[in-house]
Amino acid sequence: MTDDTDNGRGIVSNHTMEIATAIAIMIAGALVMSSNYELGMGWDSNGPQSGYFPFYIGVILFISATGILITELLKKDAADRDAFVHHRPMMRVLQIVIPTIIYVVAIIYIGIYVATAVFITTFMIWLGKYRWYVAVAFGVGIAVALFLTFEVWFLVPLPKGPVEALFGY
Repeated sequence: MTDDTDNGRGIVSNHTMEIATAIAIMIAGALVMSSNYELGMGWDSNGPQSGYFPFYIGVILFISATGILITELLKKDAADRDAFVHHRPMMRVLQIVIPTIIYVVAIIYIGIYVATAVFITTFMIWLGKYRWYVAVAFGVGIAVALFLTFEVWFLVPLPKGPVEALFGY
């Protein structure tokens, strides 16, 4: 792996990611084939059974991924061992991914509206460098706008937590 001074050291190579992706697609293809085999992947008197086309899509995925895996395992070219991602760009991605995962889990416990207000406020302060009162105003404002839009006007219930319960929702 090459070292790029602007982005830090490489974390994983292209070669490794190709292998990991091929294995993931092989697993997905096998799962598709398995579940659709159980549904019925043949023909009956009315034509194809419900699992016929999805089963063969799974076969195509599995065969294609197997070809990619074999090709990658047989490669000896050092150019393919270049970094897929470097340390600094990966850290920037994780600055978004980790809080987003926390946000999704928080929705379960505190509801979507409070979690959204906290999520937006946190991002505006942390990454946007906004003043706290501006971030709070926007975070709460957007959460209230979403609440009014979905719960009041469209009558679409979304996950709620204890704060909404205090207001009778």
